[in-house]
Amino acid sequence: MVNWLTQLTASHGIAVKSPAYGMLLPVSAHPQTLYNCGALPSALCIKLQQGTVVAPFNSLYQCSLNGRRRLRFKHSSGLTLQLDLPQSIMAGLGQGVEFLASSGQQLSAGQPVLRLDPHYLQTQQGCYVVLMVLPHPAIEAIFSMQRYVDATTDTAIIIQLKNT
Repeated sequence: MVNWLTQLTASHGIAVKSPAYGMLLPVSAHPQTLYNCGALPSALCIKLQQGTVVAPFNSLYQCSLNGRRRLRFKHSSGLTLQLDLPQSIMAGLGQGVEFLASSGQQLSAGQPVLRLDPHYLQTQQGCYVVLMVLPHPAIEAIFSMQRYVDATTDTAIIIQLKNT
């Protein structure tokens, strides 16, 4: 479950940079029922303000699901972040999406993965992506904070590890 704080500090755990530019919000703020129904406790959404998505850390990158709208970043520790793009983007058969990395590619932190055409960001509803932390046995808790974040520079989540 994502725990929402009024301030994030590194003392809570391991900081993970945002893969996108936009407003961090609880997943319940997502306009699609699939995401806002409470079925994804380790997820949050980002209302995009810019169309570039980057690798949040050094990772193995994979994309899948309906025209590559699901992006996964797997760290060497096994931690995996998943970013789901809106279905509306792929309804246009991926037009206006420039993929800058290939599935199966090893990425460096901050490396651009894709760029969306600005018209996706200007829709009346906005463009929301869902950021999920996939289950990992070492994770005790996940923290975040509602605020605007810049990709590669601002922390999106803090992961607290279990004491071993």
